[in-house]
Amino acid sequence: MDRMNDTVPQPAGSAGHGPRRGVDRATGRHVIARLAGPDHDHTVRAVVDQLSGEQSAVDAIVDDAVSDPERLESLERLGRFDETRNPTLDRVAVLVAEALGTPMAAVSVVYPDRQVLAGSNTSDEAMPRVAPLAMSICKFTVASREALVVDGTGAHPMLWDHPAVVSGAVLADAGVPLIDSKEYVAGTLCTWDTRPRHWSSAQIQIQILNDLADPHGA
Repeated sequence: MDRMNDTVPQPAGSAGHGPRRGVDRATGRHVIARLAGPDHDHTVRAVVDQLSGEQSAVDAIVDDAVSDPERLESLERLGRFDETRNPTLDRVAVLVAEALGTPMAAVSVVYPDRQVLAGSNTSDEAMPRVAPLAMSICKFTVASREALVVDGTGAHPMLWDHPAVVSGAVLADAGVPLIDSKEYVAGTLCTWDTRPRHWSSAQIQIQILNDLADPHGA
């Protein structure tokens, strides 16, 4: 698990390989990033919805990104995260929650069918370590390779009907991608709240997350 220390947030790199459902990964990343961004691009959302058949295009793009075979090979090299918590990553999550004044924080690893909290500041009883991919908000950060910072998820065009938002579990969210030495996004360093909140000076908040995510930082 210590090999997770190779996972460092960096600018987006390679686009991956192979189109799916008419949207290549580079375009898909751009679309998700636009949807996740602060401008909440409704035009992009409308176009994306029209691209979909039996499944929304957003879901198709996310599924393609998290299921990228080369990304999964890179995850395998990092090791398995399902079995036990990692005390080091637990401490990172505690530092994030304390630094940003949030009740919950975690280091997540995203698989094609599930999200695993490799480290968190809460007990397994308070927040299940393993959850179905449908419950993951971190998957959008994995797909876009960019930070996701949302003051009020209930008003966000991509998140308002997400199960974690509808249930009231995540009403504000901030997370940065964890990019491994092979340039694949393994998961996120994230924090969230059960009520909407203003992430004051969002760039500073993101910098704090990036600093905590980078084991080589000052």
